[in-house]
Amino acid sequence: MTQELRLVGTSSFAKRIVKQVAKLGPGREDVFIMGEAGSGRRTVAWEIHNAKGRKKPYVLIDARSMTTEEIRATFTGQDLESAESLAGRKPAAISDNATVTVADADLLAPHNQALVSSFLKEGRRKFGGIKVIVTTQQPLERLAQSGVFAADLVGHLEKFESVEVPPLRERVEDIPSLTTSIAKQLCASLGKPMKEISPNTSHILSQGQWPGNLQQLVAVIGKAVMISHGDNLELPPDFLDEHQHLADAIANIHSGRIFILDQSLDLIEKLIIQRALKHFMYNQSRTAQVFGLSEANFRYRLKKFGLPSIRKKV
Repeated sequence: MTQELRLVGTSSFAKRIVKQVAKLGPGREDVFIMGEAGSGRRTVAWEIHNAKGRKKPYVLIDARSMTTEEIRATFTGQDLESAESLAGRKPAAISDNATVTVADADLLAPHNQALVSSFLKEGRRKFGGIKVIVTTQQPLERLAQSGVFAADLVGHLEKFESVEVPPLRERVEDIPSLTTSIAKQLCASLGKPMKEISPNTSHILSQGQWPGNLQQLVAVIGKAVMISHGDNLELPPDFLDEHQHLADAIANIHSGRIFILDQSLDLIEKLIIQRALKHFMYNQSRTAQVFGLSEANFRYRLKKFGLPSIRKKV
């Protein structure tokens, strides 16, 4: 999913990266992309490849998931069938005019680093128009100082054009547009109508910590699309906390920030009901009694908020 995302956003970071992609895509320069895990480095690599309609082969070498046999077969073009029999998938073969992306290169074992260095030094001469993109989670200087990277590989990467992808926490103003883009793609892929994203929902998402960066946002929006039955996007319960949203509502009042009162109250009420249902093992009678509601009134609230009845839970 991350690779299929588009570069969207209004932050200075987003605008800078869009400009870099537009510049680097059509050219022959090799590119080094650095950013935290899940920050969207593969999206940037894919956009560089596709800049100005680049319809050429794309070869992804994933340090996280590919075996040494697969990596060697991809770089050399030999023993592809043997690598397939070991890994259960056939590695892509490099060809003329291909974009070769080595993802998470800082996770490569030393012998696989040697394969990358050898390809950069001599192997690429077998092909015409090759563009190489390498991504890491750490800056090149830190990798060089720590001794994680072989010196000759550092020397190659120092000659690459560099792009730094910021973590999501440093570009929170992009979260509303990212949310819309992600939800639109997911709804389309699932054959669902696009969900309305309220200002409150955007505000809640913008207040998140996002240690998993863009990858985590995609996962949350994906779950939200799956559980949302009405016209509006409903955030997953495990992402929400009624105490935090009450504090957010009060903070909005003090700051004069516009927010929708009914939606805020509904969200807090829904979270409290969910917590109570879970506490009482989805016993509706007991939960309704605690709230001082009739069972009919309580069932109305369950239906209003799209919460499961005990029959559905069981």
